[in-house]
Amino acid sequence: MATGAAAVLGGGRMIRYLRMFRMFALSELQFELEYRLNFIFVLLEMVLVVGTSVGAVLIMFAHTTNLNGWTLPQMLVLIGVFYLIQGGNALLFEPSFQRLMEHVRLGTLDYHLLKPVNTQFIVSVRHMRVVRIPDVLLGFIVMGVGLAQLGARVGPLDALLFALALLCGLALVYSLLLVLVTLSFWFVRVENLLTIFWAFTDAGRFPVDLYPGWLRFTLSTVVPIGIAVTAPSQAIASKIGPVEVALLAAGTVVAFTVASAFWRLGLRNYTGASA
Repeated sequence: MATGAAAVLGGGRMIRYLRMFRMFALSELQFELEYRLNFIFVLLEMVLVVGTSVGAVLIMFAHTTNLNGWTLPQMLVLIGVFYLIQGGNALLFEPSFQRLMEHVRLGTLDYHLLKPVNTQFIVSVRHMRVVRIPDVLLGFIVMGVGLAQLGARVGPLDALLFALALLCGLALVYSLLLVLVTLSFWFVRVENLLTIFWAFTDAGRFPVDLYPGWLRFTLSTVVPIGIAVTAPSQAIASKIGPVEVALLAAGTVVAFTVASAFWRLGLRNYTGASA
C-alpha cells in the first residue's frame, strides 16, 4: 500500500486520483442537493459573515485612508483571498479530517487502510462540504471589487503567479492541519488544538502588520495563515514576482513533505479495532 506523496504523482496514477476526486465531489454534491434549504441557509450565513468583515473594514477606513501601509482596496483584496483559502479548506479538507479523527478514536480507520489507494489522499478528500462553495465565490467577488478599486490590470503572469501562490497557501494550511490531526494517533482527542488553530486563522482576514509582534510571528510561522493569505494577494496585485513565488513554492514542498512523513509515522502507531 503506497502511503507517500510519490504514489499520488507517479505515472498514470494522477489521472486515476483525479477521477476519484471527481467521484467524491459528485457524491457529496448529490447528498447536499437533497437538502437544498440547508444550502440556502449556508449561503445566507456566508453573505452575512463576509459582509460583516467588509463592513468592519469600511468603518475603519471611514476615518483614515491608510492603515499601517494598507489602503482600502488592498484590504478588500486580502479579505477576498482569505475567504478563498478558508473556503477551500472548509470545502475540501476540514470534513474529511473531522471524520479521520473519529475513525482513529473508534478504531475504524482499517476500512481506508485496506483500500488499494494512497491513504493520505483518501482521508484528506473523501468527504467534502460542497455547500462551502459560496465561500470561495464570495472571496472572488470581494477580491475582484478590491482589484477594480486599485485599478490593477491583471496580466497572464500575474494570474499565473496568483494561482500558484493560492495553491501554495492552501497546501500550507493543509500541511499544518494534517500534522494536527495526525497527533490523534497518540493523543486520540485533538479537537481543542483544531479550535485554537481556527481561532488563529480567523486573524488572517486582516494584515499581520496590524497585530502585536508575538502574533505576527505566530501567523507567519507557527500558523502560516499570514503567508498563505498575503502572498496570493500580493501576487495578483503585482507586488511580488516569480522569485518570491518560487521561494514560497519551495517552502510549501518542504512543509508538505514533512507533514506527509509525520502522517506515515502516525499510521505506524495506529491500532485498529481488528488488532
